[in-house]
Amino acid sequence: MKLKTLFSFILALLMVFQTAAPALAAQQEDSVLIVKDGMLQPILQYSDPRASDYSNTDSEILRYCVYVETDHDTDNDGFADLVKVMVQVPRMAADGKYKAATIYDPTPYFAGTCEEYAEDAYAMYVESGFDYARLYQPGEKRTPAGTSTTMEAAFAAKPRKDWNYTVPYSGEIGYSWLQGYDYYLVRGFAVVFACGIGTYGSEGYELCGTDLERDSHKCVVEWLTGDRVAYTDKIHNIAIAADWSNGNVAMTGCSYGGTLPFEVATTGVEGLKTIIPFAGIASWYDYTNSQGVPTRFDVNYADSLSVYNCGGTFLDNAWTVPNEDYGAWLWQIAQDQDATNGDYAPIWAASDYSDDYESIRCSALIVQGLNDFNVTTKQADLMMQAFAKAGMPAKLVLHQDGHNTLDGKMVNGEIWEEIMNKWLSHYLYDVENGIEDMPAVSVQSNLDGTYANYDAWRAFPLAEMPVYAQTPSTSITTEGLAEYSVQFINGESPALMGLKGQEIYYATLDEPYAGVYALDIPEGTTILGVPEVHVKISTEVTDKDGLMITAVLVDYMEDGTPFKAYMTKDRLSSTLPVKTIGSFERGGGLDEADILQFVQSSTPSKCVTFGWTDLCNPGLGYDSSEYVLSTDLEAGKAYDYTFYMLPTAYTLAPGHRLQLVITAWDPYRAFLDEDYILDPTLPTEYSEFNYSFAIDNTSLQVIMPVAE
Repeated sequence: MKLKTLFSFILALLMVFQTAAPALAAQQEDSVLIVKDGMLQPILQYSDPRASDYSNTDSEILRYCVYVETDHDTDNDGFADLVKVMVQVPRMAADGKYKAATIYDPTPYFAGTCEEYAEDAYAMYVESGFDYARLYQPGEKRTPAGTSTTMEAAFAAKPRKDWNYTVPYSGEIGYSWLQGYDYYLVRGFAVVFACGIGTYGSEGYELCGTDLERDSHKCVVEWLTGDRVAYTDKIHNIAIAADWSNGNVAMTGCSYGGTLPFEVATTGVEGLKTIIPFAGIASWYDYTNSQGVPTRFDVNYADSLSVYNCGGTFLDNAWTVPNEDYGAWLWQIAQDQDATNGDYAPIWAASDYSDDYESIRCSALIVQGLNDFNVTTKQADLMMQAFAKAGMPAKLVLHQDGHNTLDGKMVNGEIWEEIMNKWLSHYLYDVENGIEDMPAVSVQSNLDGTYANYDAWRAFPLAEMPVYAQTPSTSITTEGLAEYSVQFINGESPALMGLKGQEIYYATLDEPYAGVYALDIPEGTTILGVPEVHVKISTEVTDKDGLMITAVLVDYMEDGTPFKAYMTKDRLSSTLPVKTIGSFERGGGLDEADILQFVQSSTPSKCVTFGWTDLCNPGLGYDSSEYVLSTDLEAGKAYDYTFYMLPTAYTLAPGHRLQLVITAWDPYRAFLDEDYILDPTLPTEYSEFNYSFAIDNTSLQVIMPVAE
């Protein structure tokens, strides 16, 4: 071979090697895994864990349960609480052919929810004092009586008992999201579910939002890294290790399942490499309150959500005999949260994870719906700031859906599953695919559903928008507002109970219930961030607290014609209508999955964003920790208020205008019961709390972050 030809051949080989480097880097450590296009490819044949004759004997995926030992004895039985963990792991990892990384979904609902008592949390209350410190007593640790291998545990698994069981009361099958990560499972990731202390199958008390709940999930991560013991059951003390794990864990989930990754991330636990939370809560205060005022009918939310998930708290398998000690905690936490009446207090600070950023040591891919009325965009904003303060990488995806994941949706022209696959492949298997360089912020347009990308969050200049008012001042009253709201929302049109009703309600609200102001905003302006409304307000009411005042930005066509907008189906499900535009291969014998596209609906108006504050908390900032005490108002004195609106991303289309609506209470917040239904009897509870206030229209300032 000529020297020139030989040189060219060697050069070509080097180029091939460079191109294949990411795949080779992963395969050198884990030769079983297949990496192509920067992400893991199918290596396993799927087996259905729901099959009536399911067995691990011939399955390429092993399924079994373990019980991770925590440090505390919350249920006061003398022993450290055990947390049930449902494991799905590739058989090749259990056989020692490679070490598997883990996707961990901590959603508490999966084990089974307590429908019976959730309808009336008060049924479990025991009205006696409860010392929170008692929950922190250490539990006696078990002494292992032997050990079990993964294969032994898998062969001893009982599918109908361990995961295919019927949940008492609800009649649903256990682990409802068991097959939600099959796409990743057949590619070589392990998948685990743990619902935390106090949930069905686990020991202890369900303690919504507390550090004890958080630490029970931290313990699961520690088991996956080899730093904590687990047992094959709750009786025989046979220890079992996650001997198949490479020690790299990603936490992900939606809603409550998106909240717990935030919680655990603040512990800095070793092995947690990344989190992918969908619609997660960063601050339980901001979930149930806003700027000093309750924004839910049941501000004492921890008790009702704890009851909903407290299947492990019952003293009998039929869930008929609740633990009275737990009932005392429920009563106490309800009293303490309700007593705050919207103000920030230590009971809320303990469940504000955005302030606990110092120990964060992982990356984050945070996903939030712009039309999520359940978990609002402020939660994502708080955690983006927390990760920035911690100096850890975080990306933000803002989509047009409500309270949901992005499964089957396109983001920046790529199916979400592939984006998530690349993210997990990089952070859990060290695949060099460049995903860490994806845009800091990806925002789905409210106009056409395409995505725009930005280099940073909260980095856009603030611009003051001209405000037009017909009079120097506007007087607002709540006298008759409750009756008007109920009649409007519970009227002949059932659509008004959905979010479309919200759009119509605010577009038609006027004096004496609201001040309405036209804004002069250029067409094509994109608002991206936290709009602010500054205004002076006075009142004659000086003896009440928790007086909601509400600001809403409403988009409408100048000529009054309806237009298309992304709107969720209803308040509770909070999802957009979709259409199927194609399908994609999942591999491993799995069926193809649909590619879905959000569908716009016709509406005469669209609520862009909201802000709620307390008339008794003037002059405070965006940080909720400032709202610790109400102000003793002086009758007739004008005070400065700032409505920090929910973070939004919204482009004003041609022919459209924005108007600002300022009113008292938001009926879609204040009057909805635990089932998200507007109860016609609720306004009678507010009749004695009627109040009025005057808006100084000359003081109005609307300031918006404008994307360039």
